[in-house]
Amino acid sequence: MDRTEGKTLRAESDLTVKQTIAWDALAREDIKEVLYGGAKGGGKSVFGCLWCYGKALEIIDTCGIERRKHPIPIGFMGRKRGVDFTNTTLETWKRFIPEAMYEIKGKPAEIIIADRVKILTGGLDNSEVINKFNSAEFAFFFIDQAEEVDREQIGELRATTRLIINEKKIPGKGLFTANPAPSFLKDEFILNPTANRIFIRALPTDNPYLGNEYIEVLRDSFKHRQELLKAFLE
Repeated sequence: MDRTEGKTLRAESDLTVKQTIAWDALAREDIKEVLYGGAKGGGKSVFGCLWCYGKALEIIDTCGIERRKHPIPIGFMGRKRGVDFTNTTLETWKRFIPEAMYEIKGKPAEIIIADRVKILTGGLDNSEVINKFNSAEFAFFFIDQAEEVDREQIGELRATTRLIINEKKIPGKGLFTANPAPSFLKDEFILNPTANRIFIRALPTDNPYLGNEYIEVLRDSFKHRQELLKAFLE
């Protein structure tokens, strides 16, 4: 399959200001994981898809990966439930990533990029997906709506970030996106963060593509629940 050569993703032209801040944080050597989000409408899923695509292109370029019959697994994208990932996050990928640069195969879906590497996907509710983490070697992972998952499931995934390609160790990176909800993320990224983890808050007002109408819809929909409305907006 022929793929377009020389395509790159420019964060400064494709991302919002907050998304660019998160992108730059993930590029830092001292940062291993980023929690991005904290409110509805902050562009979380879009950012996650763009970042994973960008990481794939970066790895292809850095490691000099040529076209292969069997693309190299380099990362994982998922949600708590596989069906939710397929119906939401994967659809976001299809909307924002150039069609000429990838194909999707199998169930759970494998996203093959430029005939060189692939990103595995799925739900953390699937025991077969979790079992694959025992032997998997990834460079990165992206968990969408991460407030839905638990610490143990993430522990298995974190242990996979040990990928070496062409004798080059790829620095492991993790991206979590989340809406406000009780979870281990608050402890690890806000209350007691380690030096290599950072929280970047993204609000609907930070997303210029939403417009004022979306915020008014939120205000109207949750005006009877002011505490929840404040969480969604702030």
